[in-house]
Amino acid sequence: MNNRSYPPNPDDPTVQDPRVMYGASQRPNYVGGQQVENRVEYAEDKNLMRANLRYWIATVVYFVLGVLEVIMLLRFVFRLLGANQGSDFVVFLYNLSHVFVYPFNGIFNDQTIGKVSVFEVSTLIAMLVYALVAWGLVALGRVIFAPSLTDGRRVSVSRNSRYMQ
Repeated sequence: MNNRSYPPNPDDPTVQDPRVMYGASQRPNYVGGQQVENRVEYAEDKNLMRANLRYWIATVVYFVLGVLEVIMLLRFVFRLLGANQGSDFVVFLYNLSHVFVYPFNGIFNDQTIGKVSVFEVSTLIAMLVYALVAWGLVALGRVIFAPSLTDGRRVSVSRNSRYMQ
């Protein structure tokens, strides 16, 4: 077993069955020289499954945070540099980011620099708050899906029987 916190690649030729988390053993039984039964045991490690879930929660939350932070950073830079509000891209960006910045408007007064530039403190506060919320969600996922202290292995047995003639 490797120390990765993500599931094995199903295309990997060394992986026989993606359900195998811990290991598998096969025990054929013979009666009179003929194979009567083939028993396969799969042991699943619940802690590994929980680690995979924690990994995916963190990955998704940080991806969404990254996209949101880039949108708000572009808004901040465009407002600071006084981007042309007649440009379709600038209008699209302002409308898209307004949804996320709106709850933080009015906390501080935005400072006007020159005629068209604005130092938008509300956008910086929104970026900070959303980063803290994302960090909190990932930390909550780590608490909820923490490794179990008990033996988390579960063994399932499948039998393949043939009758002698």
